[in-house]
Amino acid sequence: MAKMDIEVVVGCYEELLLGFRIVQVGENFQLEPSFTDHSHSGCIKHIAVSNKGFLASGGTDETIQLFHLGRRTQLGSLVHHSGSLTCLQFFNSSHLFSASEDGTFCIWSRATWECLKTFRGHKGPVRWLSLHPSGKLVLTVGQDKTLRTWNVITGKSAYITNIKRAADFVCWSPSGSHYAVVFTNKVDVYKLETATICSSWTAEKKINSFTFLNDSVVVYGGDGGVVFFHDITKDKEIQQVDTEVNRIRGISIIRAEETEDNKFYTFTASSDGFIKMFSVILEGDEVKVKLLTKHNADFRLTCMTAARIPARGSPKGSKVVKSEVTVKTEDELDDDRLSDENTDEVSEECGSKSSKKTVKAEIKLKKNMKNKPVKRCGTKPIQKKKGKKIKVEDT
Repeated sequence: MAKMDIEVVVGCYEELLLGFRIVQVGENFQLEPSFTDHSHSGCIKHIAVSNKGFLASGGTDETIQLFHLGRRTQLGSLVHHSGSLTCLQFFNSSHLFSASEDGTFCIWSRATWECLKTFRGHKGPVRWLSLHPSGKLVLTVGQDKTLRTWNVITGKSAYITNIKRAADFVCWSPSGSHYAVVFTNKVDVYKLETATICSSWTAEKKINSFTFLNDSVVVYGGDGGVVFFHDITKDKEIQQVDTEVNRIRGISIIRAEETEDNKFYTFTASSDGFIKMFSVILEGDEVKVKLLTKHNADFRLTCMTAARIPARGSPKGSKVVKSEVTVKTEDELDDDRLSDENTDEVSEECGSKSSKKTVKAEIKLKKNMKNKPVKRCGTKPIQKKKGKKIKVEDT
């Protein structure tokens, strides 16, 4: 039995985060529970993981909960948004981007967890955001039926595109040469160089999760439980896989081997609680898909992510450090919107503006958190051992 360096994390309506490690036994795979956390007080809507194992989760309780997966440590929470969190995305391990139903999205410093900038412009909830691989551009879609392009360097809106209906998702390709906009069951893929649609199609049912496999193939799923593979260069469907569930809520993709760009692991999470792992191999125009393993989490899943996690390291000390950052008010931020270039410093790594004074936030950094028992709704406790925060199950 060998544990892989891949961890799958799902969120659910029951306010829980559930972690699973991939275990390989010969040619067989298993999803082994690794932790359960109940820090949220509302439905979890989105999860993001950085390339160094930092995890952020957000939901209807309007908070962002922070963890380090490799160390099994809860870092604390970020309180700034005044609406449900809708989307989270890391840029490498230096910055975190968050979007909310309060009509804003924010950039956070991963080093200090301070809010560096709050972007305003949407007249209603921000449904989704996607960061260009360069870290210099952000696309957002909102309930106000607009697609907005933001220059992260200047901290201002660069373009506003009116669309016929509110989009659910926007997604950059891995190289940043294309981006896709998803409206319920319709997908439009744009070429960045010409800003024109190069591929467009309509799915039979609502799309709940969408991502790029590579620069030419996208993967999506939703109501009906079918995962579709679509080649945007040929504008045609090249494969579909029935996952035998009612509704897919999340899809996440990882390269099977870092040196190979045609072999992937694809993970799906469904509303009926099933997590499934598939191998995907691209061979010319053919896509070979094989189910490797599945697990019933017994919860109503809402979102998922999967990532390669660095080897676990034990943080030094067990002291709980509390740090409160109280800085610029909302009114002061409004006054600064037109004079950012005079008061901000540019963070070259992300291409973001780092305000000398930032948004009011409360940051609590916690190390070596003890295990916390988490109960399944209407069932027996998962673990009876008393403690705090994260439950870790090591084998």
